[in-house]
Parts: sequence; C-alpha cells; structure tokens
Amino acid sequence: MTYPIELVNICKSFPSADEKTPLQILNNINFCLKSNESTAIIGKSGTGKSTLLQICGGLDKPTEGSVLFNGSDISKLNDAKMSELRNRKIGFIFQANMLMEDFTALENVMIPALIQGKREHECKPIAQELLKQMGLEDRMNHYPAQLSGGEKQRVAIARALINDPDVILADEPTGSLDEENAKEVEDRLLDIVKSGNRTLLLVTHNMDFARRCDRILVLKNHTLTEERSAE
Repeated sequence: MTYPIELVNICKSFPSADEKTPLQILNNINFCLKSNESTAIIGKSGTGKSTLLQICGGLDKPTEGSVLFNGSDISKLNDAKMSELRNRKIGFIFQANMLMEDFTALENVMIPALIQGKREHECKPIAQELLKQMGLEDRMNHYPAQLSGGEKQRVAIARALINDPDVILADEPTGSLDEENAKEVEDRLLDIVKSGNRTLLLVTHNMDFARRCDRILVLKNHTLTEERSAE
C-alpha cells in the first residue's frame, strides 16, 4: 500500500557548537499519512516539529532515512525536481502568511499556478472560486495591508489549494490569530480535507485544533509517538 507521505527511519542532526558531537533533532521517525485524513503533530517548542514538517515537504533533507511520496523516494531529488513536485503536489500554509504585499489577494492566490505554467485566463477563475469558498469574494482586489489577520490566512489557504495538491502541510496556521479567526481557519482547513480527499499534516500548539484532527502524534525526546489514531 502506498501513502501520500511515508517517513522511513528518518533522522536529522545539525552540527553542534563544538563541531564534535552533532545535535540530534529527530531519531528514527516512522509514520505514514493517509488520504482524506488530518494529522496533528504536537510537542514542546524546540522539539523539531517544524523541521519534521519541512522534511515531509522537501524543504529540508533528512540526515538519514527516506521520504516517500505516493511510494516514490523524494529525499534524493535535486532542488529543481523537488521544487516542481512541491508546486504540483504539496500546499504549504505557515503562521506567517507569506503573502506578497504588492499583489492583491487574487494575484497572490494565482502565483503558484502561474509558476506552474498556466495562463492567467486558466487560473483566474479557479482562484476566484477558492476565494469565494474562503468567504473572501468581496476582498479579492484588496492588498494584504488591507486585510485582517484571519483574512490573510484564508488567502494563504486558497493559495495553497490553487494547484489542487494531494497534501497540505500547515505550520502553526492559527498561531497568530485570535480565537474567532482561528476557529474559522480551522473549519476551512478541516472541511477542505474531508471534501477534497486530501491529506493534512498540521504542526500546532493549539490543543483544541489538534483534537479536531483524526490523529494526534507527539514529538518528544527526538521520537514520535501516537497519542490518538483514527477510528
């Protein structure tokens, strides 16, 4: 059986200050993500949650082990091939929304599709529909500085979906939002997973959000354990 993402014996270390003993961050991590399922990774700050997420998305490479994407090992891909895969198959959402300030909400959403080589007339209707689904039909032509924090994050979700990815990787997507806006972003993300047969991997300190996911994984002492699995 193949999975959207599977990690096999993943280890990650960084050079230490004394350049003698490497700083171990992740040790022998094994887990798989299933389609139409949401998984939350929780743990204290500094345990390596974001590093693990970046390895899943090919933004960082493991020191040891393999990252399988739909059964194919992507951990050895060169930068160009990895960038192409990310653009086509993986949607990223970060705590810092990473919107480009000189572009409207609509233009921000279209950027990944334009990078993929689609024409404006092809991707514009898709971007408009995604923004409508995010409740932003009246904000499409606004610039990021004219949007609230919650609105910016919903634009970021739409941007992550423009190329119809198999996997969504979200790093503290509600970390900078108030309770009301956080709840709306949570609702949108979880609805997207269930309605679109997608996979969501979420890193969060928000336990209420984590409990709404199908699975909860805990990163502690460099290893990953399952706190709750999908029924």
